[in-house]
Amino acid sequence: MPAEVFGNEKQKKGDREKLIPLKLKKHSYGSLSSGVSSISTENQSEIESLPDKSVITFGLFGYSEGWDYFLIILGTIASVIHGAGFPLLSIVLGSMTTVFIQAQNSPFVTGHLNDTPKGVAFITKDEFNEKVMQFAIYYLGLGVAMFLTSYIQIACWESVAERMVHKLRNNYLKSILRQEIAWFDTKQTGNLTSRLTDDLERVREGLGDKLSLFIQMISAFISGFLIGFIYNWQMSLVMLIFAPFLAITNSWVSKITAQRTAVEQAKYAVAGAIAEETFSSMVYTFPKYLYPF
Repeated sequence: MPAEVFGNEKQKKGDREKLIPLKLKKHSYGSLSSGVSSISTENQSEIESLPDKSVITFGLFGYSEGWDYFLIILGTIASVIHGAGFPLLSIVLGSMTTVFIQAQNSPFVTGHLNDTPKGVAFITKDEFNEKVMQFAIYYLGLGVAMFLTSYIQIACWESVAERMVHKLRNNYLKSILRQEIAWFDTKQTGNLTSRLTDDLERVREGLGDKLSLFIQMISAFISGFLIGFIYNWQMSLVMLIFAPFLAITNSWVSKITAQRTAVEQAKYAVAGAIAEETFSSMVYTFPKYLYPF
C-alpha cells in the first residue's frame, strides 16, 4: 500500500514538471525570481540589440494640431522678416554714412566754396538735415519692426516647443505605464526620470530658440546676398566662393556638438539614476539609526 502511494506521488510530481516552462524549469531548484530574472535578462538583451531610431526635427511636428500650425506659420514669417532686417539696416547705415562723407566736404562745413574734391558731390545744410532725418526715420522704423518680429518669433516658437514637449512627456509616461513588470527590472527609475526631464529639455531648446534662430540666419544669408548682388555683384560673387567652406565647417561643428550632447545626456542619466537611488535609500536607512526602538 505505501508503495502505491509513493508511486502516485511520483507520477503527480512528473506531471507537474511537465507544466513548468522550460525557462523556469532550469531554476526549479532555486527560487521563482531566478527564473524571472533570466527572462528579464534575455528581454533586456533583445531590447538593447534593437537599433536606435533617430527622429529628425521635422518629424516631431507629427504631434502638431491646428493652433500649433498657426503658431509655426506666424513664427516662421516673423523669423524671415527679422532675418531680412539686418541687411536692410546695413543699407540705411551705408546711405547715411555717404551723406556724412558728402557733408564733410561741403561749403557749410569747410567754409570754402572751391575746396571740394573732384568726384565728391557736396550738399547744402538743408539737404543734409533732410536726408539725415529721413534715414533716421528709416532706421527707427526698421528697429521697431525687428523688435516686434523678434518678440513674435520667440513667443510663437517657444509656445510650440512647450506644447510639443508636453505631448511628448505625456506619451512617454503612457508608454512607460504600458510596460510589463519585468521591463522595470531591467531599468533604473532614476534613469527614466532623467530621460523624462533632461532629454525633453534638449528637445524644447531645439524646437524653440534654435530652430527659430536657424530660420532667421537663413533669411539673413539669402537676403544679404540678394542685396549684395543688386549693389555690387562682383564683390558678392567673390564672397559667395567661401560660402560652401563655411557650410561644411558649420555642419561638422553641429555634428560633433550633437554627438557630445548625446554622450552628455547618457552620462547624466546614469548619474541621475545613482543619485535618486542613493537618496531614496537614505530615507529608509536614517530612521532606523535615529529611532532604534
